[in-house]
Amino acid sequence: MKKKNPIHAYKRLLAKDKDWNYLYLLALEKKKLQRMHDCIKSESRLERKNSLVREIAICIRLLDIIMEKDAVLNTWLKESFSGRLKYIKVGDKYKLDTSEYRPVADFPIYVNIRNERRFFRCTPIKDAQSKGKRAVGFISRLHQEKALHLYHLIREYKLLKWWW
Repeated sequence: MKKKNPIHAYKRLLAKDKDWNYLYLLALEKKKLQRMHDCIKSESRLERKNSLVREIAICIRLLDIIMEKDAVLNTWLKESFSGRLKYIKVGDKYKLDTSEYRPVADFPIYVNIRNERRFFRCTPIKDAQSKGKRAVGFISRLHQEKALHLYHLIREYKLLKWWW
């Protein structure tokens, strides 16, 4: 059986090329990591094959979080913001109809906010909580920032060792 040209795997991704978008770069990295994961899992005879496959799978999941394509975020967004916004006319202006208002759901997973200063220049979550406001949007952003940091740490410390 003839092996497919690797360009075919990237054909659909390259058709949507946006040179100004960082998500496109992350999508390319994710595609390459997926191909490496599948290749090593099925064909490799490396001694550390299992740990290598596990580390690459972690990087793929982290890229999903960074690119906002993970199941946790999508479920939370669907629970919190699904449905159509309705407006009512009050005089010359329009006002949001809150009769069918659903409160924003809590973020479904625990995110440690004690070290938020490492990822944000200020402390928006603690400030919002001290004022009695909800900080769920900041918590989801902190979740992304932590995933980005961890992804780069894994690449920094493991990337060259994957092939030794």
